[in-house]
Amino acid sequence: MKTNKIGINHAQAMIDGMSDTWQKERAETQLTLGGMIDRLESLPPDMLIDGIKLPHSYRGYYDDLAFERSGYRITAKAALSLCRSAMGEVFQGYKGGDFVMGRLTPVWISDYGTTGVKIVSIDDNGTIVTQEDEF
Repeated sequence: MKTNKIGINHAQAMIDGMSDTWQKERAETQLTLGGMIDRLESLPPDMLIDGIKLPHSYRGYYDDLAFERSGYRITAKAALSLCRSAMGEVFQGYKGGDFVMGRLTPVWISDYGTTGVKIVSIDDNGTIVTQEDEF
């Protein structure tokens, strides 16, 4: 790959730019980490919602964030704490690379190392609504 005098790899810069664009497109059709935090903040702290656990880099798009299902309901306060703990953190992609999760990072439900479903909303009854990825 070609680099310039200061070591910028033009091919990598192009790939990074395309990845950013694709992530923004995904964020239009699903919750982002920031959107999930906002939604959880709007719920009563003691309300039970579908449980999530173990945030990690999503296998389908390493720069996205995934949670595993816990198999039991947890409080909105506990889910909010988990989401906030992921904000600004660096997660390693399944096959390498470091990825920082932020407000605009799309969120998914999947076990580590697998692809899953995108999170599109959290209903007023605490159900995490998901949808298959159309890409």
